[in-house]
Amino acid sequence: MTDEVTSICGSCGASVYRQHIESGIARYAGGKLLCSHCAADFEEEEGQAFEPIEFEDEEATSKEEMSSSRIHSASAVTLGVGGAWDDSKFRRPLQPTIAGATRCRTFHCKLGEGALDFMVNQINEWLDANEKIVIKFASTTIGPFEGKHTEPNLIVTAFY
Repeated sequence: MTDEVTSICGSCGASVYRQHIESGIARYAGGKLLCSHCAADFEEEEGQAFEPIEFEDEEATSKEEMSSSRIHSASAVTLGVGGAWDDSKFRRPLQPTIAGATRCRTFHCKLGEGALDFMVNQINEWLDANEKIVIKFASTTIGPFEGKHTEPNLIVTAFY
């Protein structure tokens, strides 16, 4: 796979890469290509099905060669939005009435207004979905985060 931009999101203008389309996190809806975030919002708000995406590919030229194992879908849970956080794997119980923290969760975002707004919404949705959580301490730092490109990110760790 290459990192070449296939297109831009028809809603927010974000770059959409071929691997995003191939993995199913970027989708077409209403005749527009949507990035992973806009696709999740569209799926959640509209509850509508997405249009299929077709590629011309030298590797798979016939329908028999294309298997259903190559088809993937994305939802709010698979994208890590909202209620996707699962504390059930931890044995230590939450103790909201004591002073010390029992667990922590880290959030990060790029240093941009849209990314900061998205992170704030993500933190608030996480807190709304988990009523037993009481944040006891939070720390912030700005540092490099590695992905396709190393970029400075705001890193927030909430101890609860």
